[in-house]
Amino acid sequence: MATRDEVIAILGELDNSVIERILETGASPTEIADALASFDSSLRGDQSMPAIPATGTTVEVGAILGGLTEDEDEGVMTFERPLGTS
Repeated sequence: MATRDEVIAILGELDNSVIERILETGASPTEIADALASFDSSLRGDQSMPAIPATGTTVEVGAILGGLTEDEDEGVMTFERPLGTS
């Protein structure tokens, strides 16, 4: 399971609620890095990147990353909408 410092080292500065949500998944540093790589690749539409075997945890972290937006006032990534809403 990743530590708070490892999450920040992999993903950069995030809102505390985002960090806590990722920690709650129990993801390892490798799973977080895999989720980030997959997320970045999908944003760029990069089809050349080989598929990363996705664990349930990697998919869960990827879903969390997909719900983020940059808070320009704070300079950190935060949730675009409150958790649990559509």
